[in-house]
Amino acid sequence: MASQNTDLKPRKGAATVELAFVLPVFVALIFGSIEVNQRLHTKQSALISAYESCRVATRPISDTDDVVTHCQTLLTQQNVQGATIQVRNMTQSRNDLVDVATGDEIRVRITVSWAANTVSNYVVGNQGNFVVQAFMLRE
Repeated sequence: MASQNTDLKPRKGAATVELAFVLPVFVALIFGSIEVNQRLHTKQSALISAYESCRVATRPISDTDDVVTHCQTLLTQQNVQGATIQVRNMTQSRNDLVDVATGDEIRVRITVSWAANTVSNYVVGNQGNFVVQAFMLRE
């Protein structure tokens, strides 16, 4: 029996050393997963906002202010912050929706800062901005 008790003591030390090696990896994996998923959610939310705003821009009665307001509302609802919204008539090379004709291509581009939309930048790091855009034809 005495020999069994002495066998446990070296194993306790080995478990502590193993935990010291494995725990930081698990913590980095967990926080990295949270950060990556948060970034995916932010990017998908911005993409949906661009698409829905572009859909509003294709309506005959819409103007630039309507589209930007709609986009800002959608981004606010999804807690996306620090976004820059640009509405452009690609066919006429204009940055507004004045005198848009049926069939003109409209683009809504949203530029979002990663730093303003992540809890931490420890695992993935701050990678600047990302851009999403949607294109549609005016009705």
